[in-house]
Amino acid sequence: MTGLTHLRDLIELAKEPSSERRRELLRGVTDLFLEDPGSFTNLEAAHFSDIMVTVARSLEANVRADLSKRLASIAETPRDLVTELANDQISVAAPILENSLALSEDDLLDIIRQCSNAHRTVVAGRPDVNETISDALVNHGDDDVLKALIQNESAQIAPDTIRKVVDRAAKNEQLQEPLIDRQALPPDVLHDLFWIVSSKLRSRILERSADLDPEIVDRVLAQTERKIMKDANRRTEERSRAQQFIDRKVELRELSETLLIGLVRANRVPELICGFARLAKIDEDTAGRILRDPSGEGLAIACKATRLNRQTFSTLALLGAQEVKRNVKATRDLLDIYDQIPQDMAQRAMRFWRVRRDAESEAA
Repeated sequence: MTGLTHLRDLIELAKEPSSERRRELLRGVTDLFLEDPGSFTNLEAAHFSDIMVTVARSLEANVRADLSKRLASIAETPRDLVTELANDQISVAAPILENSLALSEDDLLDIIRQCSNAHRTVVAGRPDVNETISDALVNHGDDDVLKALIQNESAQIAPDTIRKVVDRAAKNEQLQEPLIDRQALPPDVLHDLFWIVSSKLRSRILERSADLDPEIVDRVLAQTERKIMKDANRRTEERSRAQQFIDRKVELRELSETLLIGLVRANRVPELICGFARLAKIDEDTAGRILRDPSGEGLAIACKATRLNRQTFSTLALLGAQEVKRNVKATRDLLDIYDQIPQDMAQRAMRFWRVRRDAESEAA
């Protein structure tokens, strides 16, 4: 039977009102199209699209889902047809959203803006997700969408978009572990994640930091240079005076543990942060995070790595810059942590935290 005869038969089928005959029509038109989808002119492809869209709309979702599966891998599927299926309910749309190369970036962006989070989740797992698509998914999707995106190692995610995900992860633990496990995650993002995750996940971050590739760190430094310079320009006058105070103490060779204890007792928090940063050889933002961290784990690690003595650590833990002061029992518990931390593990953590300080030096 020639294609022309087949098509005439299908046109006759179109006159039949029954659902079964219309399903037969849809199967027949689809079979004819799939015989050689790249051989049709634009006009012919449009005719196929019109017939399949019109007939599919009148049939059950399972029939449309079967059509979607058959066309998902066909790059030549007419745009009107593929977008019709992609915007259908998720059981119909999923095969197209997962695999179809006939969907353009604009098509995907429209789907992300207008369809459900179930649609967005499927889009997030596509192998060709670029930075524009990733940003749209983060802006419009729920946390399940974000989780699917960060678990997709082939997805390209811009640094600013990753920052949005980290901000969301601070409020949702289910995003934290997938973020830490993402192989393409920059070290400076791991650095920021350290302060918002559980002790168990902090250990995972430190394990990853031990194997940092110097070339990767170099790329991170280049990426973060602009951010660090921008942050430096926002420093307040009070912080600037604190820096000048510590600079003078360094010149006089008076920057020491004794000075830190004096600053903590005098509640001179800006100077304490600057002095601690200088002794630990880390940037001031990280020093502030360490001193304010409610868990005290970062402080224990930093003091052990910097070889600050046990009494200094105890004073910082009890009277430091945290908003809610620790009681004696909590401080004793932290002393146990300080005593148990291996020196080499503490040193690895400091190497990790110094990524930002090295970047600041490069920027300067």
